[in-house]
Amino acid sequence: MNPIWVGLFQVSGSQDNPMLEGDAGAWVWVAAQAEDGAKLTIRVENAMAMLGLDLIESEQVQEVIDEDELSEAIAELIPQARRDVGSVVCGTWHKFKNQDA
Repeated sequence: MNPIWVGLFQVSGSQDNPMLEGDAGAWVWVAAQAEDGAKLTIRVENAMAMLGLDLIESEQVQEVIDEDELSEAIAELIPQARRDVGSVVCGTWHKFKNQDA
């Protein structure tokens, strides 16, 4: 089993994308098993592409060392990521209306 990594990712897509519900994009916390931060980013990029979304930016990509240091919202993603090696677990989608957000 690879370690669990988390990160905050900005995604964008067409206005008719059902994940964005007409908004320009979203920020979403993601957790998944990965060898390193670069591999997490690749996994997230592939998962978002399957949803018709483009990965724009990543922030705060880090290996989970101490779950107690994570916010509750991020910590809730960890059990599923730990159980399923193939999963890319997304938290709440924080949508924004325009690209300047």
